[in-house]
Amino acid sequence: MPGKHPLPAFLGLLMLLTAGVGCRLLAAPFILFGEEPTEEVKAEWPHLSGKHVAILIWADSNTRFEYPNVGLELAEHLRVAMEPHLTGISFVPARDIVEYQRNNPDWDLEDPSTLGARFRADRVMLVELTQYTTREPEATHLLRGLIASSIKLYDCGLPASEAVYRTTVETVYPDEGASTWGTNESDLRLATMEAYSLTVARKFYDHKVKVK
Repeated sequence: MPGKHPLPAFLGLLMLLTAGVGCRLLAAPFILFGEEPTEEVKAEWPHLSGKHVAILIWADSNTRFEYPNVGLELAEHLRVAMEPHLTGISFVPARDIVEYQRNNPDWDLEDPSTLGARFRADRVMLVELTQYTTREPEATHLLRGLIASSIKLYDCGLPASEAVYRTTVETVYPDEGASTWGTNESDLRLATMEAYSLTVARKFYDHKVKVK
């Protein structure tokens, strides 16, 4: 009708359309704002801040033969993953530890706490690799990273004592299946170490994870 403003009719239509999806919008506000729901996860061992840490990597002879720098590389990845999240933490240079291991083939028979004290460390993180590979066990032509380990933490002020903390960590990358054709094996190995190191690091500081 002449003279009647169309705005009220438009608002009524908008209200009807909104009513049909209102519950879904309230149930998932993160869709509107691009945020995903997260939950807080507490550290399993929140006592590494302010400590000087020596990371010791143990690997069997076959792994060391195939990946000669595994100790240095993995220790550095762990350092990079932990350092930004733990206030005042510091690390014994990985090269110093690797050099000692090469000059002392029986280093793994020494008491970890006493060995850590050689480097003036407060804590020793002993990472014993049980698996370290970039190939599917049942199909070696397929690339997929796997790192499995036992991790023990020692107090260097308590020589010949049991570990103050221990855990196991296994990381498969990519977790959805073997990599596609053309994947660079070196890049895959680095990505697997990054994913593994993040999992290990999160054992020692509070963090948030996506709600599945």
